[in-house]
Amino acid sequence: MDYTSSKFLKNTNNKKNHFKSFFNKILICIIIFLTLLIVVKSNPKLKEKVKDFLYENNISFSKFHDFLDKHFGGVLPFDNALVDDSVAVFNEKMEYKEKSDYNNGVKLKVDNNYLVPVLESGIVVYIGEKDSYGSTVIVQQIDGVDAWYSNVNTNVKLYDYVEKGSLLGNCIDTQLYLHFQKNGEFIDYKEYIQ
Repeated sequence: MDYTSSKFLKNTNNKKNHFKSFFNKILICIIIFLTLLIVVKSNPKLKEKVKDFLYENNISFSKFHDFLDKHFGGVLPFDNALVDDSVAVFNEKMEYKEKSDYNNGVKLKVDNNYLVPVLESGIVVYIGEKDSYGSTVIVQQIDGVDAWYSNVNTNVKLYDYVEKGSLLGNCIDTQLYLHFQKNGEFIDYKEYIQ
């Protein structure tokens, strides 16, 4: 057997082992999930506590993402093969003409119909109207900070994963409002907007 054939067999075995490992992890997760469902369904008090937790708390998708990366190597075992990083369609940095403090965040003066880039990768956890902010999109970033983009018409959907620099939407007029919140408290915008 020559070196090339040996290398091919080794790669084939590695792929089979990787698939087996991934399949076993998925099977274990399904078993745990079904067991939890049965326990919650059979215990009304526990069911009410789980319901209260899910509806009243802000679930941290960044912690869930970190858990998946740590224990499963990501959501999919082959997610890098699905995305072609060689061609970026929209990869921009935030640009503005002026900035000023606004409520607990910052108001940026931008061009009319400005294309709003995502400041940090994360999951879209809210799309709707917020008092004194208008049309708002909240992205829970991978660092656990909720970034509020207000006065924006969005191109994304709820629970979409958005990459840093990708297109979030366009500004409704020439004002873009940004706020940053962690653990229910507003934080200083200067870490994100210079």
